[in-house]
Amino acid sequence: MLSKEQAYAIIDQVVQAAEGVDVRVMVQASGSGLTRFANSEIHQNVFEDSVQVNVNLSQGKKRINFSTAILDEAGLKETVREMVQNLEFLPEGQEEPPLVSEPLLMEIVDFNDELDAACDVYKRAKLVKQCLDMLTPEYKAFGAVSYDTIQMAFGNSKGIKRFARVNSANFSALIADEQGGTGYAEITSNTPQDFDVIAAFERAYDKAKMNQNPMQIEPGAYTVILEQAAVGDILQYMSFIGFSGKSLQNQASFLTGKLGEKVFDEQLTIVDDHTNPNTVSLPFDFEGTPRQKVTIIEKGVAKDVVHDMASAQAAGVESTGHSVNMPHFGGIPLNIVVEGGDKTLEDIVKETDDGVLITRFHYMNPVNPREAMLTALTRDGVFKIKDGKIVGAIKNMRFTDSMLRALNSIEAISSDRVRTRSFFGNYYVPAMKIKDFRFTGKTNA
Repeated sequence: MLSKEQAYAIIDQVVQAAEGVDVRVMVQASGSGLTRFANSEIHQNVFEDSVQVNVNLSQGKKRINFSTAILDEAGLKETVREMVQNLEFLPEGQEEPPLVSEPLLMEIVDFNDELDAACDVYKRAKLVKQCLDMLTPEYKAFGAVSYDTIQMAFGNSKGIKRFARVNSANFSALIADEQGGTGYAEITSNTPQDFDVIAAFERAYDKAKMNQNPMQIEPGAYTVILEQAAVGDILQYMSFIGFSGKSLQNQASFLTGKLGEKVFDEQLTIVDDHTNPNTVSLPFDFEGTPRQKVTIIEKGVAKDVVHDMASAQAAGVESTGHSVNMPHFGGIPLNIVVEGGDKTLEDIVKETDDGVLITRFHYMNPVNPREAMLTALTRDGVFKIKDGKIVGAIKNMRFTDSMLRALNSIEAISSDRVRTRSFFGNYYVPAMKIKDFRFTGKTNA
């Protein structure tokens, strides 16, 4: 993997070659180890090391973006000069925001050496074997252990430099029997102490054993308990469609015209916080702006949204440091932290007289962003709760509901929170009990 000094040298070469125009350069180096298993056998054990240089060139109202894997100085400079020439022939767009000019230097190394040692190729395979040895013959397991190291360096023609190095591990397991009963669990962590693969596998196995002879229930409104993975699924889509300044300016966000108003249940507080130790600590964004902690929802009240430089300029505010180099999205919150409640998930289940427990969702899509209306299918474990106990499995259902409505019907939020994967990094979220959650369709499985 490139050293910090090598990454900075690439940035300097690009800036020098593009003299006369504004330049932003991001050098991303990543190493990814993957041990994948299917039908209870390891079938892939690989490692990939890659480097990509992302460049933004702008002059007045003209802008061009490109990415390259060319790293030698001559080839890189030739590519940049060609792009500078192409800039002249592009049509004008909106005025580009000014380059970040301060602070000159930001560097962070949040790299866990113990995690690095615990996730080498041999130890990943050994973990998988320990898991597979638990299974009885009628069950098959599918999933992966992955380990990622990410190194990011940023610079621009104002002379700023940014550097971050982080690592994380992820494990997912789907366990199924011959009749189609499945169970799923996933964990992500940046410390070996929290990366308990065996416990996660056991949770998936237990769910697969419970997910037998599922009953079918009719579409309608039910009290549901969404486990943390399901909550993470919902919040990721809400972040895309509603928590950015761009979506607010386009009047596509469900928070349009609602800042300062109560929009969700008062139990709900959502903060984008890269300083929380349970998220990925990246203190700057893809434009080099220092990342701010942003309270999006406070006790149900819509407080703020996140910005990249373009959406901040349009709103007459400062960027919050949430660019992901995708102007059509504007800023995106990457480090969502939801405040926990005062009861464990186990206690919430015990206190539920009649409800439905949901493991996770898939095929989620927005139906109406202005209403925060989402739709998705349940997956890998839907269970009937009666008098505080899980009494049976339920066939998968489709929900279609407005989160403006559903998240105003929160009955409980769990004290136990887990990390769930997001676009870049992870969220840290609790489980939620919601009244009158609307299922609109049923399946045969």
